[in-house]
Amino acid sequence: MYKCPPPGDYDLIALLPYLLVLILAITGMNVMLVLFTGILAAGLIGLIQPGDYSLANWSKDIYNGYTSMQEILILSLLIGGLGALMKAHGGLEWLAYKISSFSQKGSARAGEISISLSVVLTNLCTANNTVAIVISGGLAKEIAQRYGVDPRRSASLMDIVSCVVQGIIPWGAQMLLAASIASISPLELVSSVQYCWLLALVAVLSISTGYPSLARTR
Repeated sequence: MYKCPPPGDYDLIALLPYLLVLILAITGMNVMLVLFTGILAAGLIGLIQPGDYSLANWSKDIYNGYTSMQEILILSLLIGGLGALMKAHGGLEWLAYKISSFSQKGSARAGEISISLSVVLTNLCTANNTVAIVISGGLAKEIAQRYGVDPRRSASLMDIVSCVVQGIIPWGAQMLLAASIASISPLELVSSVQYCWLLALVAVLSISTGYPSLARTR
Protein backbone atom coordinates (compact mmCIF):
# COMPACT_ATOMS: atom_id res chain seq x y z
CA MET A 1 0.00 0.00 0.00
CA TYR A 2 1.27 3.48 -0.89
CA LYS A 3 2.43 5.54 2.09
CA CYS A 4 2.62 9.30 2.01
CA PRO A 5 6.05 10.72 2.79
CA PRO A 6 6.41 12.55 6.10
CA PRO A 7 5.88 16.32 5.92
CA GLY A 8 9.01 18.40 5.59
CA ASP A 9 9.87 22.08 5.69
CA TYR A 10 7.58 24.42 3.81
CA ASP A 11 7.44 28.06 2.80
CA LEU A 12 4.21 29.98 3.42
CA ILE A 13 4.89 32.28 0.48
CA ALA A 14 5.28 29.26 -1.81
CA LEU A 15 1.82 28.09 -0.70
CA LEU A 16 0.13 31.27 -1.92
CA PRO A 17 -0.44 30.05 -5.53
CA TYR A 18 -2.21 26.93 -4.22
CA LEU A 19 -4.41 29.00 -1.90
CA LEU A 20 -5.14 31.46 -4.70
CA VAL A 21 -6.23 28.69 -7.05
CA LEU A 22 -8.44 27.16 -4.34
CA ILE A 23 -10.11 30.47 -3.50
CA LEU A 24 -10.69 31.43 -7.13
CA ALA A 25 -12.14 27.98 -7.88
CA ILE A 26 -14.55 28.29 -4.95
CA THR A 27 -15.72 31.70 -6.20
CA GLY A 28 -16.76 30.10 -9.50
CA MET A 29 -14.22 31.70 -11.82
CA ASN A 30 -13.66 30.09 -15.23
CA VAL A 31 -11.32 27.12 -14.85
CA MET A 32 -8.94 28.32 -17.57
CA LEU A 33 -8.58 31.70 -15.86
CA VAL A 34 -8.01 29.98 -12.53
CA LEU A 35 -5.24 27.79 -13.95
CA PHE A 36 -3.62 30.69 -15.82
CA THR A 37 -3.70 32.82 -12.67
CA GLY A 38 -2.10 30.00 -10.68
CA ILE A 39 0.71 29.61 -13.21
CA LEU A 40 1.27 33.37 -13.29
CA ALA A 41 1.28 33.68 -9.50
CA ALA A 42 3.66 30.72 -9.07
CA GLY A 43 6.06 32.12 -11.65
CA LEU A 44 6.09 35.61 -10.20
CA ILE A 45 6.67 34.33 -6.68
CA GLY A 46 9.52 32.18 -7.97
CA LEU A 47 11.09 35.21 -9.69
CA ILE A 48 10.93 37.49 -6.64
CA GLN A 49 12.16 34.84 -4.22
CA PRO A 50 15.89 34.80 -3.46
CA GLY A 51 17.73 32.43 -5.77
CA ASP A 52 18.65 31.96 -9.40
CA TYR A 53 15.12 31.22 -10.72
CA SER A 54 14.68 32.97 -14.07
CA LEU A 55 12.22 33.35 -16.92
CA ALA A 56 13.98 30.48 -18.68
CA ASN A 57 13.39 28.23 -15.65
CA TRP A 58 9.76 29.32 -15.54
CA SER A 59 9.27 28.49 -19.22
CA LYS A 60 10.99 25.13 -18.71
CA ASP A 61 8.73 24.27 -15.76
CA ILE A 62 5.63 25.11 -17.80
CA TYR A 63 6.86 22.86 -20.59
CA ASN A 64 7.66 20.03 -18.14
CA GLY A 65 4.16 20.33 -16.69
CA TYR A 66 2.67 20.05 -20.15
CA THR A 67 4.75 17.02 -21.14
CA SER A 68 3.90 15.23 -17.90
CA MET A 69 0.21 15.43 -18.85
CA GLN A 70 0.57 14.19 -22.42
CA GLU A 71 -0.34 10.57 -21.71
CA ILE A 72 -3.41 11.57 -19.71
CA LEU A 73 -4.38 14.08 -22.40
CA ILE A 74 -4.16 11.49 -25.18
CA LEU A 75 -6.11 8.95 -23.12
CA SER A 76 -8.80 11.52 -22.34
CA LEU A 77 -9.11 12.35 -26.04
CA LEU A 78 -9.49 8.66 -26.90
CA ILE A 79 -12.10 8.10 -24.19
CA GLY A 80 -13.96 11.24 -25.29
CA GLY A 81 -13.92 9.97 -28.88
CA LEU A 82 -15.32 6.61 -27.78
CA GLY A 83 -18.05 8.43 -25.88
CA ALA A 84 -18.91 10.45 -28.99
CA LEU A 85 -19.10 7.24 -31.04
CA MET A 86 -21.46 5.71 -28.49
CA LYS A 87 -23.67 8.78 -28.65
CA ALA A 88 -23.62 8.88 -32.46
CA HIS A 89 -24.63 5.21 -32.76
CA GLY A 90 -27.42 5.39 -30.20
CA GLY A 91 -25.74 3.71 -27.23
CA LEU A 92 -26.36 6.60 -24.85
CA GLU A 93 -29.92 7.02 -26.16
CA TRP A 94 -30.52 3.37 -25.28
CA LEU A 95 -29.28 4.03 -21.74
CA ALA A 96 -31.55 7.07 -21.52
CA TYR A 97 -34.51 4.99 -22.71
CA LYS A 98 -33.89 2.31 -20.09
CA ILE A 99 -33.61 4.89 -17.34
CA SER A 100 -36.72 6.65 -18.57
CA SER A 101 -38.75 3.41 -18.62
CA PHE A 102 -37.61 2.66 -15.07
CA SER A 103 -38.88 6.04 -13.87
CA GLN A 104 -42.37 5.74 -15.39
CA LYS A 105 -43.80 4.77 -12.03
CA GLY A 106 -42.96 5.63 -8.47
CA SER A 107 -42.46 8.58 -6.17
CA ALA A 108 -40.13 11.56 -6.22
CA ARG A 109 -37.52 9.29 -4.64
CA ALA A 110 -37.72 7.02 -7.70
CA GLY A 111 -37.20 10.09 -9.86
CA GLU A 112 -34.08 11.05 -7.91
CA ILE A 113 -32.74 7.52 -8.21
CA SER A 114 -33.37 7.61 -11.95
CA ILE A 115 -31.56 10.92 -12.29
CA SER A 116 -28.60 9.55 -10.36
CA LEU A 117 -28.51 6.33 -12.38
CA SER A 118 -28.53 8.23 -15.65
CA VAL A 119 -25.41 10.13 -14.61
CA VAL A 120 -23.74 7.01 -13.21
CA LEU A 121 -24.21 4.93 -16.36
CA THR A 122 -23.23 7.78 -18.68
CA ASN A 123 -20.14 8.54 -16.62
CA LEU A 124 -19.10 4.89 -16.61
CA CYS A 125 -19.26 4.90 -20.40
CA THR A 126 -17.60 8.26 -21.06
CA ALA A 127 -15.23 8.49 -18.05
CA ASN A 128 -15.89 12.24 -17.96
CA ASN A 129 -18.20 13.76 -15.38
CA THR A 130 -18.77 16.98 -17.35
CA VAL A 131 -19.72 15.07 -20.50
CA ALA A 132 -21.96 12.78 -18.43
CA ILE A 133 -23.86 15.75 -16.99
CA VAL A 134 -24.27 17.39 -20.39
CA ILE A 135 -25.49 14.18 -22.05
CA SER A 136 -27.91 13.16 -19.30
CA GLY A 137 -29.08 16.72 -18.51
CA GLY A 138 -32.10 16.61 -20.82
CA LEU A 139 -33.32 13.30 -19.43
CA ALA A 140 -32.74 14.47 -15.85
CA LYS A 141 -34.81 17.60 -16.50
CA GLU A 142 -37.65 15.52 -17.93
CA ILE A 143 -37.65 13.16 -14.95
CA ALA A 144 -37.48 16.07 -12.50
CA GLN A 145 -40.50 17.73 -14.10
CA ARG A 146 -42.42 14.46 -14.17
CA TYR A 147 -41.99 13.83 -10.44
CA GLY A 148 -41.79 17.39 -9.15
CA VAL A 149 -38.14 17.17 -8.12
CA ASP A 150 -36.77 20.64 -7.47
CA PRO A 151 -34.29 21.65 -10.21
CA ARG A 152 -31.74 22.67 -7.58
CA ARG A 153 -31.90 19.26 -5.95
CA SER A 154 -31.73 17.51 -9.32
CA ALA A 155 -28.66 19.53 -10.33
CA SER A 156 -26.99 18.85 -6.98
CA LEU A 157 -27.57 15.11 -7.27
CA MET A 158 -26.16 15.05 -10.78
CA ASP A 159 -23.07 16.94 -9.68
CA ILE A 160 -22.49 14.84 -6.56
CA VAL A 161 -23.03 11.47 -8.24
CA SER A 162 -20.86 12.36 -11.22
CA CYS A 163 -18.02 13.40 -8.89
CA VAL A 164 -18.33 10.12 -6.99
CA VAL A 165 -18.15 7.98 -10.12
CA GLN A 166 -15.37 10.04 -11.70
CA GLY A 167 -13.29 9.74 -8.54
CA ILE A 168 -13.46 5.96 -8.20
CA ILE A 169 -13.45 4.53 -11.73
CA PRO A 170 -9.95 3.18 -12.49
CA TRP A 171 -10.08 4.44 -16.09
CA GLY A 172 -10.92 8.03 -15.15
CA ALA A 173 -8.35 10.75 -15.85
CA GLN A 174 -8.04 11.75 -12.19
CA MET A 175 -7.43 8.20 -10.99
CA LEU A 176 -4.96 7.49 -13.77
CA LEU A 177 -3.04 10.67 -12.98
CA ALA A 178 -2.94 9.91 -9.25
CA ALA A 179 -1.83 6.33 -9.95
CA SER A 180 0.91 7.53 -12.29
CA ILE A 181 2.21 9.94 -9.64
CA ALA A 182 2.18 7.22 -6.96
CA SER A 183 3.53 4.60 -9.43
CA ILE A 184 0.85 2.07 -8.47
CA SER A 185 -2.17 0.49 -10.10
CA PRO A 186 -5.37 2.60 -10.17
CA LEU A 187 -7.19 -0.38 -8.64
CA GLU A 188 -5.08 0.00 -5.50
CA LEU A 189 -6.29 3.57 -5.06
CA VAL A 190 -10.02 2.92 -5.36
CA SER A 191 -10.47 1.88 -1.73
CA SER A 192 -8.38 4.82 -0.52
CA VAL A 193 -10.51 7.59 -2.02
CA GLN A 194 -12.37 8.23 1.23
CA TYR A 195 -13.86 11.54 0.11
CA CYS A 196 -15.68 9.98 -2.84
CA TRP A 197 -17.06 7.14 -0.75
CA LEU A 198 -18.26 9.57 1.93
CA LEU A 199 -19.83 11.70 -0.80
CA ALA A 200 -21.62 8.61 -2.13
CA LEU A 201 -22.90 7.85 1.38
CA VAL A 202 -24.22 11.40 1.71
CA ALA A 203 -26.00 11.10 -1.66
CA VAL A 204 -27.64 7.81 -0.66
CA LEU A 205 -28.75 9.24 2.70
CA SER A 206 -30.09 12.37 1.01
CA ILE A 207 -32.16 10.36 -1.47
CA SER A 208 -33.38 7.98 1.24
CA THR A 209 -34.42 10.67 3.71
CA GLY A 210 -35.35 13.44 1.29
CA TYR A 211 -33.16 15.88 3.22
CA PRO A 212 -32.78 18.71 2.55
CA SER A 213 -36.29 19.13 1.22
CA LEU A 214 -36.78 21.95 -1.27
CA ALA A 215 -39.98 23.48 -2.51
CA ARG A 216 -40.56 22.88 -6.20
CA THR A 217 -39.59 25.95 -8.24
CA ARG A 218 -40.39 26.77 -11.84
